[in-house]
Amino acid sequence: MKIQSKTIIVILLFIVTIVLSYFTSEEKMPTLKYEDHPVESKDITETEVIELSTHSPEDFGANGFDNKPDTTSLQNAIDNSDTLLLKAGARYIIDQPLESSHTITIKSEDSDMPAAIIQKSSESALLINNVEKVSTFVSKKIAYDQPYVELNDTKGIEPGDLIHLVSTKLWFWDNRGYLKKGELHRVTKVEGKKVYLDSNTNGKYNVGKDESVEAKVYPQISLELSHISFMHPTPLKTVMVKINYTIDAKINNVSVTNSKLLGIQLKNTYNSVVNNVKINLGTTKDITSGYGIQDWGGRGTLITNSSFARVRRGVDFSGDTPSRFGTVANSIAYGYKDGVLASGNSGFGTHSTADHITFKNNYVKNFSYGFLSRGTNITVENNVHEGFSRSFIAVSLGNHVNILNNSYKSINKSSLEGFIMLLNSYKGTIKASGNSIEGLNGPLIKGSTENLQDLTVKDNRVIKQQE
Repeated sequence: MKIQSKTIIVILLFIVTIVLSYFTSEEKMPTLKYEDHPVESKDITETEVIELSTHSPEDFGANGFDNKPDTTSLQNAIDNSDTLLLKAGARYIIDQPLESSHTITIKSEDSDMPAAIIQKSSESALLINNVEKVSTFVSKKIAYDQPYVELNDTKGIEPGDLIHLVSTKLWFWDNRGYLKKGELHRVTKVEGKKVYLDSNTNGKYNVGKDESVEAKVYPQISLELSHISFMHPTPLKTVMVKINYTIDAKINNVSVTNSKLLGIQLKNTYNSVVNNVKINLGTTKDITSGYGIQDWGGRGTLITNSSFARVRRGVDFSGDTPSRFGTVANSIAYGYKDGVLASGNSGFGTHSTADHITFKNNYVKNFSYGFLSRGTNITVENNVHEGFSRSFIAVSLGNHVNILNNSYKSINKSSLEGFIMLLNSYKGTIKASGNSIEGLNGPLIKGSTENLQDLTVKDNRVIKQQE
């Protein structure tokens, strides 16, 4: 028995030694493996960066449920975020503009409870400022429908960049002396001095003789705004949101209130999509802009399912170079009777530098004119206009205006002085067909048609107003 007891003790000691050795070595193993595999450390770092790209203003000290300014917190959040999540129902107060020069998404965490950004000062609420990366000049003539341009210098230009061509020559139908020929494209390829474009050129440029063309290039940045209200406490002479040189920007379920000059300005943007915005500016007679949305020199802008009230014009297409291929569809503009706002007010329209613009399936009530055309290749189709106005459309500059299958309806015995108000400055073509007019107290076309290049009027129906 004694020998057996000693044997058992020895065996137990041996087992304890093995167990202690196992746990001691196991504690060291994670450190050894971590040090031997630095790739694991890299993976962890990358994961942390992705997580850090999404923030809320509260991460930087904001409180959207008090009455204190949140400007610094919001700006810090924007500077450190790819996605900024605003608290549902919060009301963030700012006293300076918020700014971003990188791709960013700003949205409320709950689409049914949009957050509000309240700008208490007489400045903009949000500025998206892309920074020019290259400025050079076109070195050879550009023909119509050309797939590329040749530049003095292509260093730093990459596929995906925006390229803005700006001529020294004035836009063809400019009446103000400073709006230029030009166009906006996206770069697809760079070969030597040639820069290939996403679509062929829209104009002809006589570079080297009597014309020079600057080429300004911007990196590709985008923007998403959704489920947000921007407002001033009272109407102020401001532009609420300014968006410059973005690609594929998306603005959805956004409202703008009390910026009397302009709600949202899309400046030289490419393929912006605006859906379900509600804009109420509080514009007064002294305001000669008063646009709900202004597309300034953009390309491919689409505005749908949106409403505009207390504006001088719901949507305006214009620019320092022409706005092209823009569309407003399925939207509503409410105006005052003729003479209440500054002259030239209209539900929707173009302002000289506009090319291939379409207004389709919209509803307009009141305004001096339902629509205004001061551009080329303008189509106004399947729209309804009601109420107190001078005319369904005023045409003053440009060429190739198509007015198709629209209707005007009288409210409280309202009537039009003319369905089309034609100014003497317009010398292009007009096609008006399939329109229905209820309440016309004058001719179908009011103004001289002698200087028109071509006029097609057919299948329009004037309905006698009920006594």
